[in-house]
Amino acid sequence: MSDPTPPTPTPPGQPPPTPPGGFAPAPPAPPPAPGYVPPGQLPPGIYPTARPGGGNLLFQFTGSAALSIVVGLATVVVPFLFARVFFFLPIIGLLTGVQAIRGGRLIGGIIGIVLSVIGGIITLIALFA
Repeated sequence: MSDPTPPTPTPPGQPPPTPPGGFAPAPPAPPPAPGYVPPGQLPPGIYPTARPGGGNLLFQFTGSAALSIVVGLATVVVPFLFARVFFFLPIIGLLTGVQAIRGGRLIGGIIGIVLSVIGGIITLIALFA
């Protein structure tokens, strides 16, 4: 049995020898073009801004936030107008309020949660009084 000979080191400044099979490593990637911005980053000088006319404020009261506010109002108003109590409405209002906050509608979600808590207190008073 013979010992294999160790590979000879490549002299500096020369490419490494081609492995036996004819496959050479890929050449290094060329540098990116000037002004190239990797994905997920904003190019310099472009930043998201608020829309004029309060569009961002109105966004706070759409979708699940609006549903949470409507359900919260219903839990407060219905017992006084119709002498009925829906014990599941405060729970639905709380859940949709949390969903609104997680969806970026903080103001509407908080208003919906506060109304649902007030309606839940009214519901508990009406059920146990």
